[in-house]
Amino acid sequence: MSVHTLNTVAKQHSLNKAQNQSSEEALSSGLAVEQALPANVVNIRTARKAQEAAQQELMDYLMWAMKHDMDPHRLYDDPIEVFRAELKKVVGIV
Repeated sequence: MSVHTLNTVAKQHSLNKAQNQSSEEALSSGLAVEQALPANVVNIRTARKAQEAAQQELMDYLMWAMKHDMDPHRLYDDPIEVFRAELKKVVGIV
């Protein structure tokens, strides 16, 4: 309980200190924090297209795997690599 009280007192002290700073100092410290944090901006349309392409590739891989008499994981060390090579050879994509 005393730790919680100390944390609360420390937070209140830091809030009071921040309020006492001039607006220029607060602005510059805020900019320093923003510049220190990485910008993690994701284009939603690009992410959606990438997800749809990945889903299509998964469906193609599953259909390719079902065409084999035996599980492709038993036939090949890396069946996904074989699948992509065959797809590239046949269709010319990927």
